[in-house]
Amino acid sequence: MRPFFIVGCDRSGTTVLRLILDRGSDVAIPTESMFLVDMARARERYGGLDTDAEFDRLTADLWRHPKVREWLLAEGPPERDGRTGDAAYRAAMAAPFEAYARMHGKGAWGDKTPYYVRHIDELRRVFPDARVINLVRDGRDVALSLLRVPFGPGNVWGAAHQWRDAVDAGDRAAAELGDDMLTIRYEDMVTDPASVIPEVCSFLEIRYEPAMLAIEESPAGRVASGQESWFTELGRGIGPQSVGKWRREMASSDVALFDEIAGPQLERHGYVTGLGSTPPRIPDTAYLAHNWGVKLWQFGVLHVWQERGREVPYIVRRTLRR
Repeated sequence: MRPFFIVGCDRSGTTVLRLILDRGSDVAIPTESMFLVDMARARERYGGLDTDAEFDRLTADLWRHPKVREWLLAEGPPERDGRTGDAAYRAAMAAPFEAYARMHGKGAWGDKTPYYVRHIDELRRVFPDARVINLVRDGRDVALSLLRVPFGPGNVWGAAHQWRDAVDAGDRAAAELGDDMLTIRYEDMVTDPASVIPEVCSFLEIRYEPAMLAIEESPAGRVASGQESWFTELGRGIGPQSVGKWRREMASSDVALFDEIAGPQLERHGYVTGLGSTPPRIPDTAYLAHNWGVKLWQFGVLHVWQERGREVPYIVRRTLRR
């Protein structure tokens, strides 16, 4: 089966879709990987992968990656088995996913990493036949959700820019990939899953099983350790309870601010605009400074203190090279 990747802006329902597909018989989807970008930026260090020593050094580093370690794989790194160059690199990058799938009794794997929406070219460079599912959710609901998690932006201005950039990246990829990319809206998925999920399964060429939709019955541990509080509504199952919260909970001036920044992207994906009042007349520089101040504080609390710095070098490199 061809590998596939679920991408989109954070808090757009990618975890819901991951749990749905993971409940089926065909594929296992681990928590976010991130290493496909992290390893790509260091790929030249490993040489042409023409020798066992070069390949073993790559896979040893990969198995030490904090995201791979989270998966608690029962297997160690694979052998080169005569492969060289791109084929060897592809085998190395697929190996953790394959080991995870075997550990869960599945024959194939997928990936759910929203961050990859900006790096689809790298996904396809490594896996030329990969399919991509791009999830889009009303950016104003995304903003409310992002502001409640310890890795999100510091204000609606930052959330609007983050959502706009992710949507633009997904739309550009859709134009390039054609039939190899499927874009679905979160609102359609949660209000009519019995229609949308079979369409997704057909696109991926996997079996649809009605039991997939009972995500509230998913085994404990499918959400990354320490992140359970970020997904409190998953236990209620699939439903439209989080659709349109912005109408009740977002200040009218912030609705107008979001429209000002990302109105064309909202309209492009069928979301109504023009329901706000007047955006606050605050300079972008002030929003930017506040946004980064909050993000730096959250970075220290989450990644330095709570996670004991295990991902800090990778996050810093991603940020500096973005």
